[in-house]
Formats: sequence, C-alpha cells, structure tokens
Amino acid sequence: MYQELGSFFNPSPEMRELNILQAIAENPSISQERLSREIGIVPSMVHRYLSDFERTGLIAKIGENRRTMSYILLDEGRVRLQYLTVAYLADVAKIYAQSRSVFGEVLDFISARDFEKVYLYGAGIVGKMVSTILLYERIDVLGFIDDADFKKGTQVNGIVVLEPERVVGNEYDAVIVASFAHSASILSKAAAIGLNKLYSFEISSKGRVSLKEHKTNGGSEND
Repeated sequence: MYQELGSFFNPSPEMRELNILQAIAENPSISQERLSREIGIVPSMVHRYLSDFERTGLIAKIGENRRTMSYILLDEGRVRLQYLTVAYLADVAKIYAQSRSVFGEVLDFISARDFEKVYLYGAGIVGKMVSTILLYERIDVLGFIDDADFKKGTQVNGIVVLEPERVVGNEYDAVIVASFAHSASILSKAAAIGLNKLYSFEISSKGRVSLKEHKTNGGSEND
C-alpha cells in the first residue's frame, strides 16, 4: 500500500515559502513579477507572502521604489529556509523510495538501451516525479516540453520548460511523455511537429509502470 505523500509533492504554502525564500537568498534584487513567473503564482499572492515574511521577521525590504528595491534574508529567514529545505529533502526521499518500486521496469528499460539524454513532455506532477527519479539515476534530463504558455521558460526541479518547437535536431535518446491522462494527444502533437524517439508510460494490472515505444510513422511496438 502506498503511503500518503508529503506536503511538498503538491503545490503548498510550504513549497511556495521555500521557493520564495530560496529565490531571495540567491537574488536579493529579484522583482515580484519575476518571483511570480518562477514560482508559478499570481503577483498578489507573491506580495502577500513577502508582507508576511516582513511581518514575521524573515526578511527586510530596502530601497525607496520598485526599481531600487531589494530584500535581505534575516537570521530568522535563514533558519526558516534551512528548516524548509530539510523538510523538502525528507519528502523527496520518501517520494523517491515509493516511486522507485513503481518505476523499476522503466529504469531497467532505460538502462538496457543506454539512454543518457532525454526530454520529458509534460511539466506537471508526473513529470516532476519522473525527473526526480531520472536525475537520481544520473540520466540527463535535457528539458521539459510543455504546451502551456504560462509554464514556458519556468523551471521544474531546476530543469527548464520549453515549448515543443524549441526542441530541434536529434541529439537525444528519447522523448518520454510524462502524462497518463493526456498521452494520446501529446504523442499526436509530438509526431506532427517532427519529434521522434517517442515513448509513453503504460500501467500494468499490478500497478507497475513500463515504457512503450511509438514509431513516428504511426506504428508502435513494445520492446
């Protein structure tokens, strides 16, 4: 039986808090607009988080206007960032342990074919989970591909999200459709724009996941 996944797996206040504090630590002059794009939340919500951080003594704001404004991570903010980072890593470890048993056949498939560089088509929850596993297994995820305009240029697990037309050439081993519900429509679009080496997930009656290859001429086969 699968255990309940941790709070960081789905978008949550803790995940957003971690991302915002981390972004400020890396770039104190980051704007609220850029935070909104990178975190994936509306600007008004970013403003609310920043106001709460100031009120609780996690950050301090300096500068007289928006062009000169920056944020300083205070001691309490650094302690909070460390706590959230440890909690996040604990959740990732739990997710990986549970997912590794489900995706074992996929990893065996990838290993047998010496896949080293892949794209993941779909920057949602499934894509995030799969990328975590692949990165741990030292598979180079070249990028996410996604059709949603608001995701393009953002990052998931530190991996950039690209629009499908940005993927050119043939310098990859596979494009893995990281979706169960929308795999058919994604495969159709991927083939239409000229992507090849397409693979999608299949789930067995025992709940195990495997990869299925899809030929770009319209055929498909299991390896």
